[in-house]
Amino acid sequence: MINEETREKLIEKLILHEGMRLKVYDDANGNEVRAGDTLVGHPTIGVGRNIAGDGLGITEKEAKMLLSNDVDRVLNEVDHWVFMKDLNEVRKTVLIDMVFNMGVSRFNQREWPNFFGAVIDGDFKRAKTEMLDSKWAGQVKTRANILANMMESGEWL
Repeated sequence: MINEETREKLIEKLILHEGMRLKVYDDANGNEVRAGDTLVGHPTIGVGRNIAGDGLGITEKEAKMLLSNDVDRVLNEVDHWVFMKDLNEVRKTVLIDMVFNMGVSRFNQREWPNFFGAVIDGDFKRAKTEMLDSKWAGQVKTRANILANMMESGEWL
């Protein structure tokens, strides 16, 4: 329908006219949406993407692209955890999943000293116990059980 050069120029114009916002905003007033806000218009992100239930939302491909970027971010955040090199891929995945869920500011050696001590010592039964005895486990329930069992067994579940 249009050539690649025209497509690129169209994209530039749409960004110019719509603006590009990297955080969700209310399209009626332009205000960034925060937890608990009451919207006037529709929650929107990017270049005019209405993500409300009656809007386009995002595609599965877009969701996986966002997830892939987030996984890369988490991997960079834990890259300095030298003890990870001694873990098998399953146990590394458990730690990365937990960082993804809680953030590195809440899931770290300072906040979880007994858990990390158990992992570093290779005491995966104790690591499982520490996981299941946490406030986090009460919040995420099934996720915690699956990850704790993976941590103990070192096998994919």
